[in-house]
Amino acid sequence: MRRQSTVTKHNIVVLDDCFAPCAQFDFDYVITYYSSTEPHQLPARIKDATIIIVTDTRVTREGILGAQRLQLVAANGTGTDRIDKTALRELGIGLCNLPAQTTESVAEHALALYYGLRRNLVEMHAITMAGKAWATCGNTQMRFQRSKPPPRTNAEETMVVLGYGTLGKKIESLGKALGMNVVIAERKGAQETRPGRLPFPQCLKLGTIFVIAAPLNETTRGMMGTAELAAMDPTSLIINIGRGGIIDELALAHSLRKGEIGGAATDVYEIEPATTANSPLLDPTIPNLLLSPHTAWYSKRSIDNVLLAQKLNLEAFVAGNMTNVVIAPR
Repeated sequence: MRRQSTVTKHNIVVLDDCFAPCAQFDFDYVITYYSSTEPHQLPARIKDATIIIVTDTRVTREGILGAQRLQLVAANGTGTDRIDKTALRELGIGLCNLPAQTTESVAEHALALYYGLRRNLVEMHAITMAGKAWATCGNTQMRFQRSKPPPRTNAEETMVVLGYGTLGKKIESLGKALGMNVVIAERKGAQETRPGRLPFPQCLKLGTIFVIAAPLNETTRGMMGTAELAAMDPTSLIINIGRGGIIDELALAHSLRKGEIGGAATDVYEIEPATTANSPLLDPTIPNLLLSPHTAWYSKRSIDNVLLAQKLNLEAFVAGNMTNVVIAPR
């Protein structure tokens, strides 16, 4: 356990550039900004910090062991899977997050990915811009390849929501507002099915759209793999705006190449930033795949919400009334 000392002036270190300057805090502090932080840079940058603010940087045991004054890790988002929570607990360091500050933006991005896939928008844009195929092939023969079934309308879709927290509930409400049949999947492997949910295996057979809105943990890692993708309808779509690692990326690439599912879209990846060296999905030869670079959260409302919540989190911690607690300090 790390003994927490009384701090009269906090030393805040921002480890990576999220989207805007930090909030202004109503307590005495100094602040240092870094646009990004590599693992080998972490120990030196936080050795005198009392509070660190992190968005994408991995916070490791090795990185924090030498930070003897560190009292709080403030995550600039909902997810904390990049932070070694076991080490924080052992060292008595607190951890807070910003839940539900980007919910609307992420849910709307999921629908943008859905429509991009279902309406084949990227391919149709390229065909139209080329200026030849439309004139030579005509109407529907050009717009949708003969080998593909015509797209469903909203009323023909059954959306399966995997992960029923704040984000999952927002996606459910949007799907219903659009006229879709929406079902909530029970956790994979669950022995009992809670009211309002359907068993995971049944959902795999029912769904035409699968939206992953779950956090990454030991129960969700690899939740969608070869067997699950093979069980889905061959025209179904899977969309991940939850966390990378929930879908097996190699299995997904293989399934798309074989035509086992109709398409996939993701905003999150097993390793981020995703590159051609670390992600099998960054391959332009994979059909019916739509990617975005973890930008689902990005909107004016998200930024405003995050800055306000960040300010409230840190001021509450300094005042001794910590909010949005993931790990309480000791």
